[in-house]
Amino acid sequence: MMTDGERSYESLFPSVFGEPYRVARKGDRGRFPKTRHRIKRSLAHLQLIKRRQGGRVVEVRPRVAHGSWKRTERELEKLGYEKPNLSAIERQNGTARRMNAYLIRRSLAFGRKEESREALGWWSTVVYNFCRTQRGLRVPLSSLEGCRGYEQRTPAMAARLTDFIWTVADVLRTPVYSARGPG
Repeated sequence: MMTDGERSYESLFPSVFGEPYRVARKGDRGRFPKTRHRIKRSLAHLQLIKRRQGGRVVEVRPRVAHGSWKRTERELEKLGYEKPNLSAIERQNGTARRMNAYLIRRSLAFGRKEESREALGWWSTVVYNFCRTQRGLRVPLSSLEGCRGYEQRTPAMAARLTDFIWTVADVLRTPVYSARGPG
């Protein structure tokens, strides 16, 4: 996983991706210690720390927050990156902020409850993947239809989850069932 140099990510990574365990209490008095998290050896967290000068980024320095350089380099190789790159993550975060007002600083959005924030996150993810076409995913048509030379596609169409562009009304009309099934 790659993140920017925000300090909070370093402590957030273990709580999200680690396995919780309780440290034994010393003696029989006092509070129980807080739950800690073990991070699997198969995981790695790479932070890209940006140094700015005059409002511009002049240097990007990678730092392994969890895991090892060897593990990080192996994952970067799988992704086809020669060096760490946050552009895809930053683009996704920018899109999420644009679609979900709660993620914008200083907004009047209604997301105080964890359930509301989670629901808003899933809503923006579904609309982004099923309802919004992406220019980079379009494919050329075999025969020209009028003046259109490309078939517009959504990320869900590119992943072959659907074969048409959904409307928001389609999303709202689709029943959602739990993992156990209907009922």
